[in-house]
This record gives sequence, structure tokens and C-alpha cells, in this order.
Amino acid sequence: MCNCKEQPALIDVSNNYVDFNSTLNQLDVGNGVLLMSCPDCNQLWRVSEGDKYEACYEEKISTPDNWEAFDSVPRIKAKMIEDRGGLTERYCMWSKCDKKQVKGDTLCIDHLWITGSRV
Repeated sequence: MCNCKEQPALIDVSNNYVDFNSTLNQLDVGNGVLLMSCPDCNQLWRVSEGDKYEACYEEKISTPDNWEAFDSVPRIKAKMIEDRGGLTERYCMWSKCDKKQVKGDTLCIDHLWITGSRV
């Protein structure tokens, strides 16, 4: 029996990519992403094909329509903030930015994203 219902909407599978995907069925291949489904409950998963230098994410999607164009960025940014412990009360060090810094960094989430950070 699967545990898809208990899984969050976005999962960082960088350290267990092969294990997680071995339980899913591949339905389609896109540009750097896979559409997969759970054989038990048919939950759809959009799977990023990162490399050893990038985080790999799997995320629940509700429909196969436009699955390749699904915007993962808001979920990934929220996960990055959560994984780092939230935001500080200090403002981002990027010139003229009025957003709060992510804990453990001097930048806000948007400027961390611009610099290429994905974890």
C-alpha cells in the first residue's frame, strides 16, 4: 500500500531519487521533468530530473493537463524557507529590496533564487 496521501505536496528526493521513483510508473517525459503515477492510488507526480549539483523535487499534481508547464517555483521557494527555519527580521542585502532575509543568509528568497540556490 502506498503512502501518497501522507506525503506533502513537494518532496526533496535528492538523496533518495532512485528509491522513490522505483515505486512509481512513468507516464510521460518532458524537458527535464517526468510525469509519474502511483500504481496503488494513481496520484500523479511531477518529477524533476536534477543532476548531482541540483536538488530533485517530486510534487503532487492533480491533473495531467499541462503537467510539463506546472509552476513549481512557489512550492520550492516555500520549502527552501521552511528548510532554513523561516525568515529573519532583517531586510535583504540586495540593493533596494524590502523583503526579509531567509535565516542563515543575507538575501530574501527571491534573490537567493536569482543566484541559483535551490536548497
